[in-house]
Amino acid sequence: MQAISGRELLKVTAPLTGPEAADAIKRCSHALASRPDYLEAARLLAALLQRYEINAGTDVSPRGLQAAFAFPNVDRQALCDGALAYLKCHPPLAEVLARGRADGWNGAAALLSRKGARLLRDRLFAAALSHGLVADIEIEFLLTALRRRLLLTPSLLKARPVYEFACVLIRQCLNNEYVFYADEEERARLGELTVDIDAMFQGNGAAGGRFLLWSLYLPFHETLGIEARETNRVSPRALRAVLREELEARRSEAAQMAGLRRLTAVTDETSRLVAGQYTIDPYPRWLSLQAPEPGGARDNMRGHFSDDALAVIDGPCDVLIAGAGTGRQAVHSAIGYGTEARVLAMDLSAPSLAYGARMAEVLVVGNLSFAVGDILRLGTDGDRFDVIECVGVLHHMADPYEGWRALLDQLRPGGLMLIGLYSAVSRRVIEALSKDPDWPGPDADDDGLRAYRRKLMDRAPGDQGFLLTESIDFFSKSGFRDLALHVSEQTSSIPEIGEFMTTHGLEFHGFSLPDDTLRAYGDAFPGDEPPGTLDHWWAFEQDNPQTFSGMYLFWCRG
Repeated sequence: MQAISGRELLKVTAPLTGPEAADAIKRCSHALASRPDYLEAARLLAALLQRYEINAGTDVSPRGLQAAFAFPNVDRQALCDGALAYLKCHPPLAEVLARGRADGWNGAAALLSRKGARLLRDRLFAAALSHGLVADIEIEFLLTALRRRLLLTPSLLKARPVYEFACVLIRQCLNNEYVFYADEEERARLGELTVDIDAMFQGNGAAGGRFLLWSLYLPFHETLGIEARETNRVSPRALRAVLREELEARRSEAAQMAGLRRLTAVTDETSRLVAGQYTIDPYPRWLSLQAPEPGGARDNMRGHFSDDALAVIDGPCDVLIAGAGTGRQAVHSAIGYGTEARVLAMDLSAPSLAYGARMAEVLVVGNLSFAVGDILRLGTDGDRFDVIECVGVLHHMADPYEGWRALLDQLRPGGLMLIGLYSAVSRRVIEALSKDPDWPGPDADDDGLRAYRRKLMDRAPGDQGFLLTESIDFFSKSGFRDLALHVSEQTSSIPEIGEFMTTHGLEFHGFSLPDDTLRAYGDAFPGDEPPGTLDHWWAFEQDNPQTFSGMYLFWCRG
């Protein structure tokens, strides 16, 4: 297979036709099959899988796709989605899913009784479950049925392929924060299950097996705490590995949290409510990052700003990520702005920031610091910034525009701003759910969340609630709470955004949208020069109400 050069990488990340994308996916996966350490091919493969779907006709090397999961600076979620799409087109997963559709998912779970079942041994399936979120309802139905059968028939764990797969399933549950629904029989059986923790740590296999079943439903930090324990004797060995890895991560986050700087107090009533949600459910618990080219932010921003405007990020500059959450955007930006940038990630939730700080260490990002604080308490006497990014934050305030005004006080003259706000048009589905008789409200506990989510999964595909399954946030506990059960959410419209910017002397520098959406806008308003006008974008959104289904994400300049 011909090698892929950096110059070719730039070519194939441009919009491709279906056959061109399929050929690029083929070449990347086969290159990785022969060279598993080929980072450039893994990065390109993940970038392609972010944009293009694998189908039955796509030539993919499963071994090469599996190899790509080894890199933490590659988007493993895109790889997970691609791997599961590939597996759904081929045996054994395709056969098992067909049986589930025909006979019910509990019937499909009977494969656990077959010694050496191929799906349990499939390495690509294991890699996908271990490193990403399963964002496919049918596969989730299968996994919950497999978990149920293990709990109700623990003797199945005697087979090595079964207990090794059970440990892979634990990893998936940790990834999705135990969002899977458990029925009454499972909860009752779990309540009857007793585990001798000391015996488990001393190597008792029976205790280890019962703890394994426990861990399919309960995270380690809830059953064990996070204190250091000697794990070398835990059996089975596969359980030992996942246990050690998770507890080390939790201890690292605890240490990071203890060292966080406190920038401001959090006293606003809504801020305290929001901080409470994200303290319990830090969002998102991201597992990897499609890292940008170091210092590449300038090239990406050139589509929004002139070279003169971008002079503020040439050389040393100060960047604020306001409402950084678990740090994914902050880590991405710190790499993108380059090592001379001083990037501060601020958030209400200390556990969220601790997660981000740990991931920054994993990805060896050194120009990023973390601090607890409230945007509304920043005042005018603190640090000022050349760039402020505030995405997915302001709409959780009682008054989003009060928060935006507070950030403007922190922006240096000529500074650049990236703002994200929920669209009232595209959030109509979410707002309608609050009138749904099944909606449990923002005070729902985790069991209530799981039960409501399962009801939405069981609805007809055309139902408004079922449409939520199109969001990746549907497939994790913190994500679903953020998506459908948030304690505070406000929406905005383009005219309101335009009025605010006019009042405060801000220049609009364009929405961040996929290329095909930008082309559609250009076709609708051929006389407009980029970035278009807010009036025309408002008209475009009326005709295309899901244009801003994530949020309005746009650049502006002070």
